[in-house]
Amino acid sequence: MADDIDGAKVEERFKFLLISRALRSAALIFVALSTPLYLLKLNFDIISIGIIYLFVSITTVLISLGIGMLGDRIGFRKALMMGEIPAIFITAALTFSTSIYVILAGIIISGTTGSAGAMRGAMSPGMNAYIATNWPESSSRVRKMALITSVASVFSIIGSLILYSYDFLTPFYGSVDSFRILYGISLALVLASLVSLFFIREKPVSKKEERVMKKASGKYVLKVSIANGINGSGIGLAIVLLPAWYALRFGLTESQVALTFLGSYAATAIGGFLASRISISADGKSTLKVAWITRVIQGGLLVLMAISPFVIIAILLYSGRSLLAGFGLPSRNAVNVSGLQEGDFGAGTSLQGVSVRISQGFSGLSGYLMDIDLPFPVILGGILQAVSGVVYYKLMKNDK
Repeated sequence: MADDIDGAKVEERFKFLLISRALRSAALIFVALSTPLYLLKLNFDIISIGIIYLFVSITTVLISLGIGMLGDRIGFRKALMMGEIPAIFITAALTFSTSIYVILAGIIISGTTGSAGAMRGAMSPGMNAYIATNWPESSSRVRKMALITSVASVFSIIGSLILYSYDFLTPFYGSVDSFRILYGISLALVLASLVSLFFIREKPVSKKEERVMKKASGKYVLKVSIANGINGSGIGLAIVLLPAWYALRFGLTESQVALTFLGSYAATAIGGFLASRISISADGKSTLKVAWITRVIQGGLLVLMAISPFVIIAILLYSGRSLLAGFGLPSRNAVNVSGLQEGDFGAGTSLQGVSVRISQGFSGLSGYLMDIDLPFPVILGGILQAVSGVVYYKLMKNDK
C-alpha cells in the first residue's frame, strides 16, 4: 500500500519537475546561445573559444559522473538539486563580474555551457535515472520524457527571446553590461528551478550493494556508450559552437541568431509532443526504430545545412533536424535505460552521458576547423551523427 501511495505522490508532483525543467531551459538556453557570442565580444577568437569548450567538456564529465553515481545512494531528487549548483555558479559569475578570469572560471568550472539544443536545460545529472526509477514501463518512460522534451523546448524559446532582447539593451547599457543584465535574469530562473525541485517526490531507492554497477548493466552501458561517443563527437564538431558559426558564416547579429534558434526550439517542442502520441510495442522494437532512424536523418540534415549557401535554407534544415531530435530523444532515453538493473540507473545513465560529454570535447577541434573552412566541422559532425545512428541499431537490435 505504501508503494501505491508513493507512486501516486510521485505522479502528482511530476508537475513540479516540469516547472523546474521549463525554468532551467529558459535560463540555460540563453547561456548556451550567448556564451560563444559573449566571448567573441570579449575579443576571443574562434580557436580560443574552441579550446575553452574543450575544458568545459572535461568538467561536465566529472560533474555528471559524480552526481549521477551519488544519486544511486542518496536518491535522484537530491541529485537533481545538486545538479543546479553548477548552473547557479555560472550565471552568478557572468552576472556579477567583468573579470576575464572570473568569467572563464565560471564557464569552465560549472561545465554548464555546451550544445544549444532545446534539451540543454532539461537534461541534468540524475534526470534519466529519476524517470527510469519512478516509471518502470518503457511506454511510461517515453511519455514522461516526451512531456519534458515538449515543455523544455517551449521554454527554450524564452531563452532565445532573452538573447533577442540584447540588441534593444545595447544602446542604453553597452554590449558587456547588456549581457550581464540578461545573465542576471538567467540566475533568477535557475534559482526558481531549484526551489521547484524541493516539491518533487520519488519512490524509495533500493540499497546499492555494488561499488559501481552490476556486470549485466556494465555490458549494456558499454554498448550504448560506443554509439553515444560517436554521436557526441558529431555534436561537439557541429553543434556546440553553432551560434558563433551562424554569426561567422552568415554575418548574423545576436538577435538574428536568437531568432534562428527560436524556430528550432519550436520544432523540438512539436517533435516531443508527437513522441508522446506514438504507441510503443511490447517488445520495444518501435522504440528502437524511432531512436536510430531519427538520429541518422538528423546527421544528414546537418550536412545539408552546412553546404547551404543561403541562410534561410540552413535555418529550415536545422529546424527540421530539431523536430526529429525532439521526436527521437524520448525513445532513445527509454532504450538506454531498458538494459540497466535496478540500483544502477544513476551510475549507468551517468556513464552513458559521460561518453557523450567526453567526445563533445571535439568542440576544441571545431574551432580550428572553422578557422580553416567554416562548413567543414558541421559536415563532419553530421556524418558522425548519421553513422552513430547505424551503430546504435547494430548494437541494440538483439536486446529486448
